[in-house]
Amino acid sequence: MPLWFTMLAIISLIFCTPNVISSAEKYYYYLHISSFRLEKRAVANAETLRNQGYDVVIRHERLLDKRYWYRVYIGPFSSLQEAKSKKEELISRKLSDYVAIKKKEYLIKSDIGKPPEKEERKVTLEPKKEIPKVSLTKEVTPPPIEEPVEAPPVPEKPPAAKEVPTPIPSMEEREVVKAPPPTAPPRPPVRISAKPPRKKVEMAPKGSGRNMGRGNFGLGLRHTYREVPLELTKRTRITSDGTTTTIEDISVTSGEKEDHSTRLHMDSLRIRFGLTNYLEIFAEIDGAYRKLSNLGFAYGGGLRLNLFQVKGGWFRGFYSALQGEYLSGEVEYEYSSSADNKWEKKAEWGELIAKGELGFVGPRFSAYIGAAYFDYREDTERELLENLPSSLTSFVLQDELEEKESFGAFGGIDINLGSAFLVNIEGQVITQKSIFGTLEYHF
Repeated sequence: MPLWFTMLAIISLIFCTPNVISSAEKYYYYLHISSFRLEKRAVANAETLRNQGYDVVIRHERLLDKRYWYRVYIGPFSSLQEAKSKKEELISRKLSDYVAIKKKEYLIKSDIGKPPEKEERKVTLEPKKEIPKVSLTKEVTPPPIEEPVEAPPVPEKPPAAKEVPTPIPSMEEREVVKAPPPTAPPRPPVRISAKPPRKKVEMAPKGSGRNMGRGNFGLGLRHTYREVPLELTKRTRITSDGTTTTIEDISVTSGEKEDHSTRLHMDSLRIRFGLTNYLEIFAEIDGAYRKLSNLGFAYGGGLRLNLFQVKGGWFRGFYSALQGEYLSGEVEYEYSSSADNKWEKKAEWGELIAKGELGFVGPRFSAYIGAAYFDYREDTERELLENLPSSLTSFVLQDELEEKESFGAFGGIDINLGSAFLVNIEGQVITQKSIFGTLEYHF
């Protein structure tokens, strides 16, 4: 074999073989920062990181529980050492408390869609219709003038007849007329007074019960404190290395029992409008918070139907009503557990409420009591912030919760402050422990 061919083979093995091996073992490293159920929250988190100079990718991924989450990544990085260095930098700058390193054989591409461009609509103009011309040259012949007709002569009145004087009788011819004897005046007939008939029970003609009258509306401000006891139905734990596990045990660390109750305040702007004298609609926009520094958004609305109101008799002012409403929102806050661990809680909740009400309406106030049925659901993401045991890695808990009991009772009072202002105080017990205070103006 020639010497030059042997040297060429040795050089090819030296320079080509490492490239083949390295290209076969090429990996990309990403930092998993956070996960969100809502796209707008993932986009907001990504914008914050981009403003700090990081390359951010958002991916809509389906987890083992067959639910979709928006995951926020930083990367890619060509080596594991570079990814670890960037993770320490993020934690030291306090841009994220939860950072997990992901090893991928491919580049992650963002799948957040852009809104479709609006198509230009072509508007065709119809040709103007010609207005027919009306000729005014046509001659109009006036009607012939009628000659005046002479009226017939008025007949003359006949001469008046001569008056004949009536004869006056003499004194001898006059007769003496005696006056009639005096008589007692007639007594009026005796009237027998009958008992007045009882008033019939009938529907109130306007604004039945506590409802708004037809065409009237009210604008109110309400503050609410509510405490909802919940129980865990499903839990998924996601560790920092990306491992997802569905568990049923509610304890996170040994000897710790979690309290799944949601406690929050809500400030609401409420609008009520009377469609009829017995049916009204209402809507509200809320700010939900545990602390004002973390303010969430909530909204709701519903219908209220007054069944009847007694207008007269012994039970005058009593009424009965049915009400249905829906309320949805989100809240985020930090709290300490029974084992003095500090957690961060992010919750998205929805609630369907049906109420039956009995009450009394007076000229200055109204009082009522009733029963309620609640259908409450909550999706929660919890993250341990402090006192993490050395035996555990960082993790995030995704919980599905529902209300322990579905029935409750409520009662309240309306106080009229003049003809326009109204103050309402209402409380709920048994299932949800809450209290409402409303100041309302009626237009």
